[in-house]
Amino acid sequence: MDDQMLVKNLFNDMFVFLNGTQPLGLEPLIDVYQDEPLLMAFIGRLDEAVKVPYNQVMKECYAFFKQYAGGGYTDEVWERIVKDIRDFDQKWQNPWCRGIILALLELLEREDKERQGLENQDGLAENGVQEPGLQETEEPYEQEPGQEGMEFIQEADGEMPLTKMEYGEDGQQEGSLAA
Repeated sequence: MDDQMLVKNLFNDMFVFLNGTQPLGLEPLIDVYQDEPLLMAFIGRLDEAVKVPYNQVMKECYAFFKQYAGGGYTDEVWERIVKDIRDFDQKWQNPWCRGIILALLELLEREDKERQGLENQDGLAENGVQEPGLQETEEPYEQEPGQEGMEFIQEADGEMPLTKMEYGEDGQQEGSLAA
């Protein structure tokens, strides 16, 4: 589920839960959303939620998320996001409200990182550049010259494979500098 759909569904479910318009307990919410940080923010400080007009708070939080979700996150946009969060926190001065808005900030940051990752991959693909790291190949491994006798032997008990080494009559490894 993408972040925007997750937020929409979770806010709708929390409106139902907090307002009691339909029977909905915490267990079904936890089953559906599991360890989602936004759900944890909603249910983590319910004792604080009753101290504010929670419907109004949730509408403001949802409007905040909709305003910024899916957009381009320039430095100027991030500055506006931070300013809006500070203003929201100043207005409500409530741990439950703060938890929700910070969970939404985390979702925006995650979305931005995913977008940047996709842009980086697209840029690498357009330039014919491979990402750093190990690359899988379909070619069989070929030994380099001088690696003869370095076959891997799998132990019957599943222990780490050891290399097969050849030793001369004098006990020295053949081809070693000590021989």
